[in-house]
Amino acid sequence: MTFRRGCALLMAGALLIVLSGCRGYDSRDGEGFTSGHTDPSGEVTISKMGGGIDVANAPHGATLNTMGGGIHLGNVASFARVKTMGGGVEIDHASGSVDATTMGGEITIGTSDGPVKATSMGGGITVHEVGSSSQQRDIQLTSKGGDIKLTVPKDFPMDVKITLAYTRTDRQYRITQHAGLDVRESENWDNSFGTRRKYIRARGIVGSGLNHVTIETINGNVILNQE
Repeated sequence: MTFRRGCALLMAGALLIVLSGCRGYDSRDGEGFTSGHTDPSGEVTISKMGGGIDVANAPHGATLNTMGGGIHLGNVASFARVKTMGGGVEIDHASGSVDATTMGGEITIGTSDGPVKATSMGGGITVHEVGSSSQQRDIQLTSKGGDIKLTVPKDFPMDVKITLAYTRTDRQYRITQHAGLDVRESENWDNSFGTRRKYIRARGIVGSGLNHVTIETINGNVILNQE
C-alpha cells in the first residue's frame, strides 16, 4: 500500500467516526464531501456537497444543507433550517420554527406547531399546522411553480394574503378556501415580468388576525383548509 493511499484511508475512516456522532444521521445515500456534527447545545449540523440527508431526531434543532439531494427530517424541536439545491424536503413533525428551501422539489411538513417559511423554486408545498391557536406563528409559503396546500386549526386567527399568478390558459387555476376571504381575479394581462400573467388574489382577516399568512405561487392551485 502506498503512503498516499494509506493517508486517504485514514482520512475516510476519521470522517465516518465524526459522522457517527450525528444522532440519526444516515450516510448510505450520500455522495461527495460531508461535514456533520452535533454542537454542545445538541443542534445537529450537516453540510454536504451532494447526496441526500436523513435525520431521525433533532430535539435541539437542526441545520441541514446539501448541494444536490433530498432532505428528510423526522422529529425536530426548537428550530429547523434546511436547504437543498436539488431535491425534495420532508419534515415529519416540527415543534419549533421551520425555514425550508429547495431549488427544485416539493416541500412537505407533516405537522408543525410553530412558524413556517417554505420556498420552492419548482415544486409544490404542503404544510399542516396543529396545536394551540393562541401563540403567534407567521406562515410564508412561496412556490415558483406548484400547488400549495395549507391546513390550519379551525380557530386559527390569521391575516391572509394569497397571490396566485398564472401564465397558462390551457388549464384553470383556483384558490380553494372556506374562510370568507375576498377573492378577485385580474381582467387584464400583466406584461411587466416578461412573461404575461394574470392574478387571482385572496385577502381577509379571520378572528383577531394574529398570524400573518402569506402564500404566493405561479401556475399552481392554492388550498387553505381549516380543521
